[in-house]
Amino acid sequence: MALGFLKVGVSAFGGALPWLRRVVVEERQWLDEREFTDMLTICQAIPGPNVVNCSVFLGTRWYGLSGGLLAFMSLMAVPLLIVLALALIYEHLQAHTRVRAAVDGMAVTAIAYLTTMALAMAKPFYRKWLASLLCACAMALSFFAGWSMGWVLLAGGAVGVTAACRKWL
Repeated sequence: MALGFLKVGVSAFGGALPWLRRVVVEERQWLDEREFTDMLTICQAIPGPNVVNCSVFLGTRWYGLSGGLLAFMSLMAVPLLIVLALALIYEHLQAHTRVRAAVDGMAVTAIAYLTTMALAMAKPFYRKWLASLLCACAMALSFFAGWSMGWVLLAGGAVGVTAACRKWL
């Protein structure tokens, strides 16, 4: 477990969530797609970074409190050192045009990577019309109406419960 989270922490440039999914679902098969989505939903609904919450959630699930702490430390150790080093370097180089251009290029790449991960997570819901409609509504509430993640999750959960009670799902 520690090696799995260490790999996520070391590999997760541009965002750890796609790497967490790759390690947990595809490589180690600790969870299937549905379990991963459920865990991520719970971890998004509580304060803190999603991937950190997921690491503590999974570590605690398998090995109790010590597993949660070990998963957290394995995930965070190397990125903390890298971020400290990069912050010091960036402080001195941020005014350079090429550095700014490189950061812009990396931002676009990170967006593409997150979009790819989101599409992969959506696979179980592709053929479900209500799930697709709910996804579009959640994006609209978030993007256009400016709703916070907490309110969007609560609304989506309410729709999900109602749909299940009416046998729409």
